[in-house]
Amino acid sequence: MKSLFSKLFEELSSGRSAVLLTIIDTVGSTPRGAGSHQLILEDGSAPGTVGGGYQEHLACEAGRKALKEKKSFILPLVLHKDPVADIGAVCGGELRVFCQYFDPAVPSLMPLLARAVQCLSGQHACRLFLDLTDPAHWGMALLTDDGPVYCGHDRYLQQFHEEPGQERSVPGIVSLPGHLLYKEILAYPRRVIVFGGGHVAKALVPLLTGLGFSCTVVEDRGEFVSASRFPDAAVRITADFHHLADYVPVSGDDYVCIMTRGHLGDYDAQKYALSCHPGYIGVIGSRAKLAFVRSKLLADGFPADTIDACHAPIGLPISAATPEEIAVSIAAELIAVRARREGREKEDAKVWRAYRNEHCRI
Repeated sequence: MKSLFSKLFEELSSGRSAVLLTIIDTVGSTPRGAGSHQLILEDGSAPGTVGGGYQEHLACEAGRKALKEKKSFILPLVLHKDPVADIGAVCGGELRVFCQYFDPAVPSLMPLLARAVQCLSGQHACRLFLDLTDPAHWGMALLTDDGPVYCGHDRYLQQFHEEPGQERSVPGIVSLPGHLLYKEILAYPRRVIVFGGGHVAKALVPLLTGLGFSCTVVEDRGEFVSASRFPDAAVRITADFHHLADYVPVSGDDYVCIMTRGHLGDYDAQKYALSCHPGYIGVIGSRAKLAFVRSKLLADGFPADTIDACHAPIGLPISAATPEEIAVSIAAELIAVRARREGREKEDAKVWRAYRNEHCRI
């Protein structure tokens, strides 16, 4: 997603027009779901994908038409036998693709795309809304923690507010009387704060970075949080574990992995993390060490169910032994937790999670 929107911003910054193909809605079985994107550029290239095969061929042809005619429209595609719109596919589903023509001269478009690229690069929360009531005169809104950015025919979007309880993580159409709106989360916060710079952390950070997470490593020993030891870390912090609030803020979107060199370091880190209520807390260690830390946290007044909600021991139970294997088990758990948080958990994962023992809290 980052490379796609960066390329779009680059093209428009150079004065060239482009078309963004977005699957906005699907019914039945389709190769790709809502939220899939592909670009149609003036040089004839088409980075990204909206499904491959003949479906993508037709979508790209429509995108080239939109680029040539400088006009946006919605393309319906039927992937089953139909006397009007059959395209010879066997998936059996139907989908709609928004062919969105971008003119660099559209007011506020470049600031909006710049903000989108910034959020995607920094993995900051970012949601996209499109008003497609009149596809040829679309409105666009980008909602971030720093406030909204609008462009196009955005008057309705500036007044629109999501109702409490709406499913925010799944891309698709928002049903509203008299308006056709599309919404999608472009960027999710994916910061992992690793407390401790030992062997497991050293194996874990490059693995998580390659999986699309942004890692912050926190240590009380400067030599264990150096750039040479953690070249892949986005941030490296030397901190006093007794005063972590002075060094690293923890938000509700963060993932926290605790693996310091000792019982008391883990206790300080878990105590601080629990007070911040992050989205995930995982703690490494033996049952004896975990029990020791748990007893101290209970004495501090933390409820038992709050402590037990932490992933302890951290990682999926795959009989990992070496630091590298343990890192794989932790990364796998974070992939599963991330997929669930972002609304991408598959049905077989839900079955597996229900089948496994109480250790598996994903």
